Amino acid sequence: MKSSRLIKRILAIIVIFGLVLSLAACKKKAAEQPQQSSQNKNIEEKITLTFTHMFTNDGSAISDGFYNALNEYKKAHPNVTIKQEALSHDTYETKIKTLAAGGELPDVFVIKGSMVDPFYNNGQIAPLNDALDSDMAWKNSFVEGAFDDFKRGDKILGIPIQVQPTSLIFYNREIFKEAGINEFPKDWNEFKDAVKKLKAKGYIPITAGNKGKWLVESCILSTLGDRFTGTDWFVSVRDRKGATFTDPEFVNALRAIDELVKMKAFNSDINSLDNNQQRTLYYNKKAAMFFEGGWAISLVTNEAPKDVLDATELAIIPPVPGGKGLPNTVSGGAGWAFQINAKLDGSKKNAALALLKALSSDAYSRPMLEKGGFPATKVTNYDESKLSTLAKKYQQLAKNIKYVPVYDVQLSPGVIEVMNSGLQDMIIGTITPEKLAQKIQQEYEREASK
Repeated sequence: MKSSRLIKRILAIIVIFGLVLSLAACKKKAAEQPQQSSQNKNIEEKITLTFTHMFTNDGSAISDGFYNALNEYKKAHPNVTIKQEALSHDTYETKIKTLAAGGELPDVFVIKGSMVDPFYNNGQIAPLNDALDSDMAWKNSFVEGAFDDFKRGDKILGIPIQVQPTSLIFYNREIFKEAGINEFPKDWNEFKDAVKKLKAKGYIPITAGNKGKWLVESCILSTLGDRFTGTDWFVSVRDRKGATFTDPEFVNALRAIDELVKMKAFNSDINSLDNNQQRTLYYNKKAAMFFEGGWAISLVTNEAPKDVLDATELAIIPPVPGGKGLPNTVSGGAGWAFQINAKLDGSKKNAALALLKALSSDAYSRPMLEKGGFPATKVTNYDESKLSTLAKKYQQLAKNIKYVPVYDVQLSPGVIEVMNSGLQDMIIGTITPEKLAQKIQQEYEREASK
């Protein structure tokens, strides 16, 4: 009897213990299921990103790289829909500033170096250090100095779209020969003599499109200014260490451009054409040369008639006698970078960061390099035979080039607006170089007093 009762008690304990284990297992399973469901939801969640940029599928090197990488991203992220708006350079720059002023920035966009401070100070962009540091292979893939235009202290505030010169001279070798110029001028005085000879032959010496207000400053003055002032002057102005825009060397750089205007070196409608339209006069052999950045190498390769392309050579602004700058400097750098809206979080932020990574991957950089572009990342696996003749000419020229800052990338938007608008006015003769220098300095001092 006692044995029977003992057996019953043991069985009861076993049953109870089994029930406890069963309940614990169910509880654990129930706790795990929501987490698993959440993870799946995160993977499969439908995401829409708005993306405003200035890559218009125009056949340029950067455009080819951009759309190749974008398509690769779409294949790898079928759950992400990208609503993109592609605008011309000048239209984009105006629109992104307007969107920022209204607090309506898209999820992903491109930002100029001079926009970094106002956007960051207004909380519209955030440092990307955490994303880069979490993938050191990505961070270390960039060329030396790629982040310079977008660093504030140790904070990285943009993923550079490329690293390139903004000031190259594209010239027609045969037109130069026709005017008795058998080699590119060795200094600024010879350059002015060449302008006179080309003018005498009935050519527009320099075709320029300054409608967007940036070309004369970014593609001419940033390098010509360095010839006169030296780079230390610019660094002193930028960092507010004592140099001023009324210093004689900078005024002399403005005078040099004013002298070209008075020599009628430029087309009369310079302020009515943009940088794309300026090249038409060159392609039609009405103009002997034009100033533009490295991005134009692939454009000229694609657009120019064969005889014009075959005759096209590349040069940089020659040294200025008595100038303080080095003879081999060219304004350049990253200039523009990809960024994301600081308001993004969660899976949407992760999708946007993945897009930034794709837009600096090999899928982006390799096609750009093969077409004569200037990727911000190191590219080792590419087909050198795809490089155009003009791209190879640049590679030879670039062996001795040293980059110096681009004014409109590193100076404040307010100072640049006064400078660029003033250059337009100086070109049409409504302001002197001296008065323009004073106006720029006044804005510079006004900003310092805030």
